[in-house]
Amino acid sequence: MLSGLAMWGASVVPWEAGQVIRKWFAIQTVTVRGLDRVTRQEILDRLSLKEDATLFSVHPQELADRLTAHPWIKAAEIRRVPLHELQVTVAERKPAAVVRTASGGLLTDDEGHVLSKLGGGDEPTLPLLTGVDSTRLLQGDPAARSATKAGIDLANLVAQTLGGRVEVDVGNPANLVASVRGVRFQFGRSPVEEQWERFRKVRPALRSVSFDGDGRGPGEIDLRYSGRVIVRERG
Repeated sequence: MLSGLAMWGASVVPWEAGQVIRKWFAIQTVTVRGLDRVTRQEILDRLSLKEDATLFSVHPQELADRLTAHPWIKAAEIRRVPLHELQVTVAERKPAAVVRTASGGLLTDDEGHVLSKLGGGDEPTLPLLTGVDSTRLLQGDPAARSATKAGIDLANLVAQTLGGRVEVDVGNPANLVASVRGVRFQFGRSPVEEQWERFRKVRPALRSVSFDGDGRGPGEIDLRYSGRVIVRERG
């Protein structure tokens, strides 16, 4: 008899303790910070919290992993805030380029992560990349992402000097080709920063050459050869 009561009491205590935890630490508020393109509802859907979830029943890292599986979310931090709040802070990825494909454009961040498919749409304020293997890029292939990142870095470098939308062909990593304002720039294997600096030093001597895209500028500027800047006029 006494042993039976002891067993019953042992089972009741954990149950009552669980009820107290659910009462005092139930998640009643989810605070979300850092949103821009991602919606609050998308965050809640990915968290997928149970109705009886408490601050002690959830696992912050597991919840963060659910959120970073979203293409627009780069990082997420989950904090338990006593007594009833779950605080979510996210860092979103930022659009950095449009990758042109046979089926339409892909919007990517500066690390080559695909954010969304644009279809026939465009983001004209961003660099345009060609020559990327879109299938591999969508699969997260490191080489495809590296090529995309190289194109974005080059486009930003060129735009700082000449402005305008830059298009970069990254099909051949040893020979990147940037086009802006109607002029093509050929880059070789050496660091593109060194090659571009070589162009910037001789640019004052090219003042009579227009870079306004009206067809009066040079057709091509070749920077692939060490110590040389080759200007090819339009044929």
